[in-house]
Amino acid sequence: MYSPCEAEGTRKRHQVDTVVEGVGLNRITKNFNMSNGMIDDAIRVTDEEAVSMAMYLVKEEGLFVGSSSAINCVGCVRVARQLGPGHRIVTILCDSGQRHLTKFW
Repeated sequence: MYSPCEAEGTRKRHQVDTVVEGVGLNRITKNFNMSNGMIDDAIRVTDEEAVSMAMYLVKEEGLFVGSSSAINCVGCVRVARQLGPGHRIVTILCDSGQRHLTKFW
């Protein structure tokens, strides 16, 4: 997870195998760097939480989402619980489970 005080190359990190692809890159992309000062917080989500959410969404809501969408939903649930009733939380379901059949599903 990115932190401005941990610039690329300053932190030793063990590369781990994960079912969620492209999350937790140890480099800063140009588009992410352009958002400097606009991001208030970030949420860590485990593979287990992502898989559990994806399975819940397909079973209970009929939504066959991919790993990125599942992570977004886990984050939304956490924020909703933190804020309590009376707030609106929005996310984007940005991928389908179709592309993740061999690794995620």
